[in-house]
Amino acid sequence: MEIKIHFNVAMVIAVVLAEAVSMLWYAHNSPWGHRIGERYLLSALICDAGLVVMIKFIIENHWSLRTWEDALFLSVWVALLYFCLEGPHSIHNANSFSRFFFHALHKLSVAFVMCWALLYFKDY
Repeated sequence: MEIKIHFNVAMVIAVVLAEAVSMLWYAHNSPWGHRIGERYLLSALICDAGLVVMIKFIIENHWSLRTWEDALFLSVWVALLYFCLEGPHSIHNANSFSRFFFHALHKLSVAFVMCWALLYFKDY
């Protein structure tokens, strides 16, 4: 199997939008009132870029996106993959599941923003 990824403006937009969502999600004054972790910008951008490359590979080779609903459906599968990989960890206190679910929702929103950007900015 040969992996060919053609970089374009949509990928850069996807990384920027995903990081904007993450910054809003983990803001100190978030509406949900929890501060559950620190984010480091350089490592976050590198991981966002890697995730965009993987999602673009999936879109180009296995999963075609035509509407925002297709982008949402792919995002749900990516979030479920995260959910299944991270789910079996030990529970330390009563807040462990809510924090884990909060992170899973974050992954869903990041994946959706990336898929949406790759779909709607593909011609730029």
